[in-house]
Amino acid sequence: MPRLTRFLRVFSFLSAATLPLWAQQVRHVPSRRTGRADTLYVRYAAALDSLSRSYSTWHYDKADTLGNPYYFRLFSAGTLFEGSVRSQIGSLGYRPGSAMERKAGAWSRKAEAGYGPMSARVETLGQGIDSCLMATYTQYPWLVVRNEAVEKDTAGLRDDLTADVKADIRLGDDTPDVQPLPDPDLTDDSWGIVVRKPNFWKFSTNFSLQFMQTYVSDNWYKGGENNNSMLASAVIKANYNNKSKVSFENTLELKLGFLTSEGDDLHKYKTNNDLIRMTNKLGLQAIGRWNYTAMLQSWTQFYRGYKSNDAHVYSDFMSPFESVFSLGMSYKLSNVKNLTLDATVSPFSVNFKYVDRLYLATSFGLKEGRHTKFEYGSNITVTYTWNIWKNIQWTGRIYYFTDYSKAQLEWENTFNLRINKFLTTKLFLYPRFDDSVTRQEGRSYFQFNENLSVGLEVSF
Repeated sequence: MPRLTRFLRVFSFLSAATLPLWAQQVRHVPSRRTGRADTLYVRYAAALDSLSRSYSTWHYDKADTLGNPYYFRLFSAGTLFEGSVRSQIGSLGYRPGSAMERKAGAWSRKAEAGYGPMSARVETLGQGIDSCLMATYTQYPWLVVRNEAVEKDTAGLRDDLTADVKADIRLGDDTPDVQPLPDPDLTDDSWGIVVRKPNFWKFSTNFSLQFMQTYVSDNWYKGGENNNSMLASAVIKANYNNKSKVSFENTLELKLGFLTSEGDDLHKYKTNNDLIRMTNKLGLQAIGRWNYTAMLQSWTQFYRGYKSNDAHVYSDFMSPFESVFSLGMSYKLSNVKNLTLDATVSPFSVNFKYVDRLYLATSFGLKEGRHTKFEYGSNITVTYTWNIWKNIQWTGRIYYFTDYSKAQLEWENTFNLRINKFLTTKLFLYPRFDDSVTRQEGRSYFQFNENLSVGLEVSF
């Protein structure tokens, strides 16, 4: 009897570990015998029945994530579990053939046949784990470095990833825009370290050629005359910006236009637009969009300026020539609501004027018989580009200089109406005020220039 008692105690202890797999198969058996052994049996059967009933209402509460041994495969190092592969293949309709596969199928059929609620839950949990592992095997094979059936750690899915890789290409001096860093220790089988120098310069060019033709019949009721005009212009930019604090912007503007008129007997053609202007601006970032700025603006013209049926030369190359050097601060707004703006305010400016033709000196504010003149004052220069609509662009320049006794104000406006990639229509409006020149009797200091043309425009 003592041996039986000890056996039942050990059996009760061991059965507690495997209870979830077979506890549902035990049912209460009424006691028909008497004696100590029968009493122990009845008590043990009752305990098993109580545990079975408690497990029949058990539910998974996610509290055993680390303690549950079924999760071991998910937390082990990248390992190929063949059972997980066979399970997933079977779910796709594969018929198992090996003994191990048949055993796995039998286990699955037992679960489906009602082997017990715990077994069904374990099977569902196992299928989920197998799906996760199968997704890892197919999508991230380089993470699998072990096989449960092989003791070597390198027996994974991608042994080729552990092989040494040697460079097939060596960068050399003939590689464009790349300068290798010299290293005497480099061999032919190793990669050379290369240094690509940043290029802080940006270059751009815009060229346009515009035409306009006017025909008026002899009996036109308002009168008038035939004329043809042509205007060529180019804008060349070379800008430096080290993306830190220093910027250096250089812009060259060239314009030259000619007009023919049947009513002018002295000139075969005259200029209707003539400009050479160079702008150089050095900036040092101050705060936000503000920069300390030193700017130099210089301009003159290409050709002589005439009036109809008048042999007098009113302007010429270097007559006049103006150069304004200014120190101040500039504010930049870059492509905000299709607007780009650069405004420079210079409380200290020097305006240098030079006139090569002495008889034109007084026409440009110089003393008679003098070629040069210096003026000290303040300057404001604003340039902007506004993309009003998809094919309509407005570019402008506002220039103001004063020596506190006289003032010069210019406002250049160019409306560019793009027809297609190459054809454009341009409207140029140029009001100007200058009270430093000698004013003719009955004339105003206010001046105005306008032209409208259609032609070709190319940017690169």
